[in-house]
Amino acid sequence: MQRFGFDQFGGPEVFTTLTAEQPIPKPNQVQLRVLGFGLNPYDASLRRGEQAAFRPLPFPIVPGTDIVGQITSVGAEVDDFQVGDIVLNYRPLGGYSDFVTASATKLIHKPTTLSFATAAALPQVGIAAYTVMTMLEAHPGQSVTILGAGGGIGNVLVQLAKARGLIVRAVASAKHHDWLQQRGADSVSTYTGSLAPSDFVVDAINGGGDLTRLGQLVRPGGTVVTTAYVTLPDGPFTHQQLTKMAPTPAAFNALMTLAQTSGLALQVTQKLPFSTAGVQRGHTLLDDGHRGKFVVLQPKSVLDAAEAANMAG
Repeated sequence: MQRFGFDQFGGPEVFTTLTAEQPIPKPNQVQLRVLGFGLNPYDASLRRGEQAAFRPLPFPIVPGTDIVGQITSVGAEVDDFQVGDIVLNYRPLGGYSDFVTASATKLIHKPTTLSFATAAALPQVGIAAYTVMTMLEAHPGQSVTILGAGGGIGNVLVQLAKARGLIVRAVASAKHHDWLQQRGADSVSTYTGSLAPSDFVVDAINGGGDLTRLGQLVRPGGTVVTTAYVTLPDGPFTHQQLTKMAPTPAAFNALMTLAQTSGLALQVTQKLPFSTAGVQRGHTLLDDGHRGKFVVLQPKSVLDAAEAANMAG
């Protein structure tokens, strides 16, 4: 089988096609044929060597935390999945591959209402957004302002917050406004717009936004949650940072319930071919600062055949 990885740090060109034996599932694992995987900024940071001091890994390194795949083999003690099932997988590494093995606790069935592109892009940002919702401990009727609502975490958070019955004020660049309104945001504005204070403010901007403004957007006694590691000015509010993800099963269950009831979507900026060239192109976009989600997908014929086999099973 082929994998897309690198044996030295550098630019997108360091990705090469690696060959390896298909992995065999252990007890409580399944083997997946990878139908698509998401590309995340962390993957690019890993490739550039910026994580080497914090997470030393042997070469070759194969990134990839977000997968949609079809089960091709089932290990012992796996009861909830069978060959042919199409699933989402959130994993620590190695998703840029033809085949992977995955723990059954890190899987969930893909609803037919969820596109392959959204499924490939969803695990990391979806679990992060779910984690933020649990941190808010919000009740229906309360208000939340989401900065960076056009990004991956912000996309999902808008939809989770609406499903919770919150008043959602989405802040994003103008090109995202129509999409956010379609997802149910009660108001949409740019970063320079005037906003009423909310019970909760979430800064989901990659790297963090205007720290001074965060305190101005939250009501006294409210809560600010940041997804970046930042220090906020003192104020009459509580500040929490996203430092640890919620358990994968709970997050996946909530996300798939949303997908089946209200619908769930992500703004996937570009779908790339399942090849070394596709991975290199995606990492070039990441390095150039392009916003949005990028996914690498098998050809449509392969995806259609997988879906048909899943339905038949």
